[in-house]
Amino acid sequence: MSSLGIRLPRLALGVVVLSALGSLTPIGAQTPAAAAQSSPSAAAASAAAYNIEVIVFRGTGPREEGGGAPPARSARDADAASGTAQAARFLKPLPTSALQLSGTRQRLAAGGYKVLAHAGWTQTASSWGSRSGLPIDRVGVQSPGLSGVFLLERGSLLHFGMNLKFTADNGATWQLSEIRRIRLNEKNYYDNPGLGVIAVVTPVAR
Repeated sequence: MSSLGIRLPRLALGVVVLSALGSLTPIGAQTPAAAAQSSPSAAAASAAAYNIEVIVFRGTGPREEGGGAPPARSARDADAASGTAQAARFLKPLPTSALQLSGTRQRLAAGGYKVLAHAGWTQTASSWGSRSGLPIDRVGVQSPGLSGVFLLERGSLLHFGMNLKFTADNGATWQLSEIRRIRLNEKNYYDNPGLGVIAVVTPVAR
């Protein structure tokens, strides 16, 4: 654990990814903006819309045997158990002009990393613990060998994550399953030994 309180990436990303990210999002840190997210009603959480942008890329790690475990559900934010669960809704794709991570994608590719997908869309959040994700093809991700869902959930705080699996032409597979609290309007980084995701979540102004 570093002095910043973040989990360092396990991928051999090197300088190119660090410069692409700019700054990583600490797990457990909370800015005043993040604190303002706390304790929304179920109706407000389901009605709020967010722009999501993701880059999925292959790292340099070895093949995974059996894949990763599904994201764990926290007892602290168990909205689903209370009977107030809301399902996420896809609203629309983002135009290319609205994407923020084009430069990051170019730097990853220049550094030798295989970019599997780069997409953006608008959606509502589901209740925390519901695991009501959006399939990747629903949000505009079409990448051979890549399957799974993206998760945007809100309890007392906003969480983003994914259950992704990538199968190469030779049958080797990698899986990334993670969900955690995020900061809005910042690059959030997820990794395992073979897959990486950079995501930006931005609230839609009303």
